[in-house]
Amino acid sequence: MVRLAGGEIPADLRPLRMRLQSEPRRQKVAVILKLAGVACISLGLAWTLCYVFFGRYELSVVFIGLTGVGMLALHRSRRSDSSSLLLVAHGVFAVVCAIAVIDAPMAWVPRSAHLFLLPLAAGAAFTFERRERYGALIFPLLCIAAFAAFAMGALDPLAPNVSPPLEVRAWGAKLNTTTSMLLLATLFAINRIDSGKRLRLERELSRAVRNGEIEVYYQPQVRDHDIVSGAEALVRWRHPSGRLLSPDAFIDLAEESNLICEIGLEVLRQACETLSHWSADPRTQALRIAVNISPVQMQDPSLVHSVSTIIREAGIEPSLLEFELTESALATDTATVIERMEALASSGTSWALDDFGTGYSSLATLRTLPVGKLKIDRQFLIEATRQESAQQLLGKIIEISHVMGMCALAEGVETPDQRELLIQLGCDHFQGYLFARPMSRKELDVWLDTSAAPSKPRL
Repeated sequence: MVRLAGGEIPADLRPLRMRLQSEPRRQKVAVILKLAGVACISLGLAWTLCYVFFGRYELSVVFIGLTGVGMLALHRSRRSDSSSLLLVAHGVFAVVCAIAVIDAPMAWVPRSAHLFLLPLAAGAAFTFERRERYGALIFPLLCIAAFAAFAMGALDPLAPNVSPPLEVRAWGAKLNTTTSMLLLATLFAINRIDSGKRLRLERELSRAVRNGEIEVYYQPQVRDHDIVSGAEALVRWRHPSGRLLSPDAFIDLAEESNLICEIGLEVLRQACETLSHWSADPRTQALRIAVNISPVQMQDPSLVHSVSTIIREAGIEPSLLEFELTESALATDTATVIERMEALASSGTSWALDDFGTGYSSLATLRTLPVGKLKIDRQFLIEATRQESAQQLLGKIIEISHVMGMCALAEGVETPDQRELLIQLGCDHFQGYLFARPMSRKELDVWLDTSAAPSKPRL
């Protein structure tokens, strides 16, 4: 039986992370990879058969490679992540350069294979985000440099002196030119459509707070023997279409457009309203709520004043609030970030650090932060159930939290076995579907009434 209790361990919050993969981004990457896959397989098979027909078996190998890259692109489109995109992009680059070397100018037939470097450069520039400097800038420049080298004939001496009949080369030049330009036009169209969607979404998101479309869902957190210690605040957007959007669909855009500051404060207001509501019930008045502070918010000079004002106007006990920060916030202007953390901590609130060991902070930095909790990302837990070395790493993270006088909370706990492993490693603060899914405040109140036995708050 789950029991309610207050306690010294603050609640936690899944942060509105600056993840590389938002849902719109995954969809865009999937489309690009599928497009690359279809193009590579089609051209690869066509030219492989052509070279085999003319007995140039040694040259068909590179086109078999192009087909293989296309199959890889289709396979990796299921993951639709940056690493898949980068892997396929380099595969296409290598094969296109090899083909372009073979495709040296011949009589009146010009080189044409190098034209595929242009849609490759455009696809990378359009798909990788600005913070992914290599994919968004360096790789496209590498493609353009290779295109220029082939266009000027700088690599012509490397071409083997074997080729299909001139008529076939002439037909191939027309096909390559047409296909590469169609691919380039398609990529521009995809980027234009995507940009239009983002602009519309940004305009709608800018009105979301004003129109009351931002909603907060809560996921309970437990400790010890299933004692509820609080809840994690999770932002949702009730889109004008009626759909309830998760953070993956809009948080990256909110951070890029700076709307996250307004949204973050709205989440805090609703969380404070919930704490005020709970204060009237002896069973829930000691429960805590965690609210994420985005790295973008930490750069806002008015953050401390705005947050303090909301807490004061809500009339709640500041100690019932925990702010959570990801390590990415420490990547720039660490001194300012620490100063603002300390300013908020001085009012009675507490701090938790998410993704420790995966970002920018070191143990030396951790010692300077006013942090009382380390949050263990679910990926650590997943890997710990598969690998002994990952399990040892997880144990060390928990040990570090204890040595530094902090507590560790594991998120994403979904099975009893995962929970037992965490207990064995010394972690006794949990959150995940094993206990409860995110729910609205009304649903949470019902859950607390039906799933939790009354208990005197433990101080």
